[in-house]
Amino acid sequence: MNQTNFHLYSTDDFILDEDFREIVKESGSTDRLQELLKSLPEKKQEINLAAQIIRRLQVDKFEQPYQRKTELWESILREQKRNVRFFYLRVAASLLLFLGIGGAISYIASPKLNKEVAVITEPVSNNAILFLADGKKVLIGSKQSKIRFSANGSGIVVNDSSTITQSVRNEGLNQLIVPFGKRSNITLVEGTRVWLNSGSKLIFPSVFKGKTRDVYLEGEALFEVAKNKDKPFFVKTDLFKIKVYGTRFNVQAYQNDKDYSIVLVEGKISLNSKVGLLSKEVFLVPNQIATISKAYEIFEINNVESTALYTAWVDGYLAFRDESVTNILKRVSRYYNVPIEAVLPDHIEKIYGKLDLKDELKRVLDGIAFISKTKYEKQGNKYVFMEN
Repeated sequence: MNQTNFHLYSTDDFILDEDFREIVKESGSTDRLQELLKSLPEKKQEINLAAQIIRRLQVDKFEQPYQRKTELWESILREQKRNVRFFYLRVAASLLLFLGIGGAISYIASPKLNKEVAVITEPVSNNAILFLADGKKVLIGSKQSKIRFSANGSGIVVNDSSTITQSVRNEGLNQLIVPFGKRSNITLVEGTRVWLNSGSKLIFPSVFKGKTRDVYLEGEALFEVAKNKDKPFFVKTDLFKIKVYGTRFNVQAYQNDKDYSIVLVEGKISLNSKVGLLSKEVFLVPNQIATISKAYEIFEINNVESTALYTAWVDGYLAFRDESVTNILKRVSRYYNVPIEAVLPDHIEKIYGKLDLKDELKRVLDGIAFISKTKYEKQGNKYVFMEN
């Protein structure tokens, strides 16, 4: 294993390193990992955290429909065909997160790319799941859950009713997995509030030790970060990381989407599309949106008239302006956990409006069909939109 640059590695770099992942994944690799720790004592925290994340993402399950998991895997295969040279480096992190959030999935990777196999099994639950660092597993059946951690991380209150205790570990990681059709609001140990949308996952430590506060996200979340100038807050995805200088912003990073976006409501944040040494920091100010494509990994920054369009989902609304019907239906599909297909011609205009997602699904679909001058019908277990 080439350790030439390991002394420069961040946690992200270790996660992306193929040799390091093999050390962590192999049974009986403890000795090799300990040798690495002894040779790089200054990187003990980064190595241990990266190893924990890799182990957790290997075994965790995310409950979502079989069809959606198949679509996710097919999108990864398309990425492989388009760009073989960068596939394993770029998609390695995606697969790590994909394994953790994609359902009961196991992934076998041989040295050659064309021998990768995904085995997908049926989901067993539609509940939100909170995995605690001490090994406890908490199932949350409510459609919208509220979770609050105590200041020392040992106490957790769920839905203002039940209280759970955990043994706090300095290097332990908690994980909240929110399936499609559910949402959650979580308050972390230091006061940061995070609203997680359907089909999202948040990985965070029991307590924030060290010089930074790092969390890992897949899906969509609205962050309201507690201020602490001495310990900056970072949000990391498979494609970029965010350094938080101020308070409130929305991140959309679903792995089966071609583009990710970040909208700043209040304060100041910086974005970085690379986790390695050649990274470049890009800053956002309020009422700006940054969009990044998986194909180019370059941020495009634009002003927005109203950030409420991007955060209304927190209050149970779907707001949109000049948005395609296909994208709107994708968001509704995630919110209600139902398959929706759009068979629409290119000339269907982009639309604007606001829908109350607290309504029954039929009322929401009727509203979209009326606004867009389309029609829909139910075919089996899915809804299909077509030209009127």
